Amino acid sequence: MLLMTNFSSLIGIVNLLRTSKRLNGFYTFMAFTILTTLIYAQMGSLNKLESIQLATAAETGTETAEERAHEENPNVQNGFSPAGQLPNMTQIANNTVIPNEFALSNLVAQGSPSFGNQSASVTIIEFGDFQCHFCGRFAIQTEPSLNSTYFQTGKANLVFKHFVTHGPDSFSAAMASQCANDQGKFWNFYKTLYNNQGEENSGWASANNMKKFAAGIPGMDTQKFDSCLDSQKYKSLVENDTNLAFSSGFQGTPTYIIQKNNGSDREVLLGAYPFPSFQAIIDKKISGD
Repeated sequence: MLLMTNFSSLIGIVNLLRTSKRLNGFYTFMAFTILTTLIYAQMGSLNKLESIQLATAAETGTETAEERAHEENPNVQNGFSPAGQLPNMTQIANNTVIPNEFALSNLVAQGSPSFGNQSASVTIIEFGDFQCHFCGRFAIQTEPSLNSTYFQTGKANLVFKHFVTHGPDSFSAAMASQCANDQGKFWNFYKTLYNNQGEENSGWASANNMKKFAAGIPGMDTQKFDSCLDSQKYKSLVENDTNLAFSSGFQGTPTYIIQKNNGSDREVLLGAYPFPSFQAIIDKKISGD
């Protein structure tokens, strides 16, 4: 628009000079020189503006795609991060899981970290991703109340399963947590990661940072931990956990199964529900109602 305005204005000047008795070759030359200069200058400005707009659009598009992928809305009370679809995997459309698969004894035998009295009648299974902000909310806001009310009192136990959906760093963090579990430090590592969460795939959960976090946990054999992580010892375990989540029809992180410890009487919660929601279900299962 500005280019057209300048062009029209200069054409008007040239026409005015043509009708003037004072017009000579010098004035004509100067008028066209100014006109040409302004046109090229304006074209340069427009090209620069267009480049900036394209760069901004590309950046905005990337952010929008990331937001659409997980939609982590802190205003949603029981918010969750949608998992999307696992490539080359047929996803079951419901939450039909085989009870025996989720029996506490089987979970422990598979290498899943557990916390609390294994003889407790109620088991909570958390399917989480260490980069999921809603999983972090549960770990910081809800798990401490569950711990003091049920885990420490022997009424329930907690098992963690990996549901890696937030990118390659999440996979590194998942494998690292299992390396910590080798030394009986999984839940220390769990708390450390969720207390130090950064933006998704910003590098905070890289393998190198996993080693730094591990070094800060008292009693951790860092040489053993680093060797475990570098060897990708738990790659298959993390993949199997994630495949199990998808094949069970779970829609995102965090997902919780609250059940009897033999895998029966199962209820599934999708999202970071507050403590009272868990309390109502657990108390009902403990009382046998």
